[in-house]
Amino acid sequence: MLSSLDTTCIGAILLNAKISLKNMVIFMYLRLFLVLCVLASTSCALADTVKFGIFPSNDPAKLQQVMEVLATYLHEKTGDHIEIVVTRDYEELLHRLEDGSLDLAWINTLNYIRAKTDLPTIQYVTTYVEKNEETGVTLPFYQSYIVTLNNSGIKKIDEARNKRFAYTDPDSTSGYAYPHMLLHKMGIAPSKYFKKVFFLKKHDRVVQALLAGSIDLGAMSDGTYFTATRKNGERFTILAKSDPIPLDAIVANSKLSQEQVLTYRKVLVEMPEDHAFCKAMRAILGWSAAGFATRDDAFYNSVREALQQ
Repeated sequence: MLSSLDTTCIGAILLNAKISLKNMVIFMYLRLFLVLCVLASTSCALADTVKFGIFPSNDPAKLQQVMEVLATYLHEKTGDHIEIVVTRDYEELLHRLEDGSLDLAWINTLNYIRAKTDLPTIQYVTTYVEKNEETGVTLPFYQSYIVTLNNSGIKKIDEARNKRFAYTDPDSTSGYAYPHMLLHKMGIAPSKYFKKVFFLKKHDRVVQALLAGSIDLGAMSDGTYFTATRKNGERFTILAKSDPIPLDAIVANSKLSQEQVLTYRKVLVEMPEDHAFCKAMRAILGWSAAGFATRDDAFYNSVREALQQ
């Protein structure tokens, strides 16, 4: 028979056991909570922030607007957080690719050639493609046009001596490199042939200058010409067209893994022609965007050859 002392001891033991069990349950819940927190933070860490750069060949605000649509698409397909960066110019874009503060970049044809020379370690991802507005065929090419107004009195380039001429920017493929080469093939030294030569920076500014009467003729991309025609009617005359030019490239810095490069290539190439990004490009920039296609660095050799002539 148990004494009162024994009964008291057993009660104390049982009470302590209950408290220990309760503490153990609390401890287990705390551990589970901490594990869940760690898993959640690890999941967030696995979603990379990918910085995607582009430099302003057009209105920077418009570029930012359409590129945000592209960022949304890439985020949905890869899970990565995409940050769009519109740089001041090509030099900043190249520098940031080199130091790793940009992971991906949209780069025009001329500067792709320069970048592969200045920074050979950049990786080709894919090529932007457009639907040709004359043929309706989707192609990875476009052209440069030299354009005047119908009422300018200029019907041919050789009637433009002592007139005012405009390029876009020295870093532009269709706004400078190809039309400059086109004029030289015609035996024209622009600085001597024209009364004045302007650099207006953006393609749409050439159109604006033509309409304002500030220049007599100017160089622009074919997409800019078609946009201007849709907006202003048949007020323009094409004086000269370049050979087909490979379209812009998407590139990655050297630090992006091959697996990531292939992932972004696959995602971009799978974008349908009627995607919201292509529609935004057409509506906001006037570019006949049709998505992306896989080529390779050798695809741009025709530009390298042309620039050596």
